[in-house]
Amino acid sequence: MAEAVREAVDENDGKRDLAVAVDGSWQKHGFSSKNGLVTVTSVDTGKVIDVEVFSKHCICPNKTKHLQNCERNFEGYSGKMEVAGALSIFQRSQSLYNVRYKKYLGDGDSKAFTSIVENKVYGDHCSVEKLECIGHVMKRMGTRLRRLKTKIRGQKLSDGKPLCGRNRLTEAEIDRLQAYYGLAIRRNLSSVKDMQQAIWTIFLHKLSTDEKPQHGFCSSVSDTWCKFKKAELLGETYHHKNSLPVDVLEAMRPVFRDLANPELLKKLFTWRYAKS
Repeated sequence: MAEAVREAVDENDGKRDLAVAVDGSWQKHGFSSKNGLVTVTSVDTGKVIDVEVFSKHCICPNKTKHLQNCERNFEGYSGKMEVAGALSIFQRSQSLYNVRYKKYLGDGDSKAFTSIVENKVYGDHCSVEKLECIGHVMKRMGTRLRRLKTKIRGQKLSDGKPLCGRNRLTEAEIDRLQAYYGLAIRRNLSSVKDMQQAIWTIFLHKLSTDEKPQHGFCSSVSDTWCKFKKAELLGETYHHKNSLPVDVLEAMRPVFRDLANPELLKKLFTWRYAKS
């Protein structure tokens, strides 16, 4: 794998501080598997640069006195294999390849990343930065809106109606908003400001009505995705069909505010080799 590391360094303009993706896999679904492995892959090349394999399988006649060639090298909850493997791989990166994995791409709630940070694998003055995968961040829109539904279930908004229901925040509407959020990010990866504006454009679109259109942020070019702007360019009248009530949107505003936070958006990183 030394050659894969050299390629990653070359792709990184010779710099030995690399961006990597960490992934854990198990022989069987769930965390009851006796075998698992952790891979670290270069974000720049898509090639695996280190692997840690774990097994809880033991064929020794005496289970309390393991043979020298016993395959068992892990005890405990199988789900912790990813944590142990990632930590081990990061800790040996300098001695093995003379590189540091300073940017970490992994699951949104990765315990492995927390372990790496807490153990200060590269000392007190070198921190590992967590990158955010678009796919993971995109799903947060759906997760946050569903959590909002659960949180205020049974409550009435200022208009005397619940958050959910016909022409309000339905599951189909949540799926659409999540998809729009992902598009707003992917179409504006070169600018955090443009990304943030595109996200708030979604909010304003849902707020727009025939009486009070809210399309100030929408593009006016001929191939614009905004149907209101497209109709305007063609001299036609557009009728809003998918607006949400003001009170529903106000309940959703904190979710949009959090997910349009520049501190979150600037951490986004497109990993073109990520799993679908």
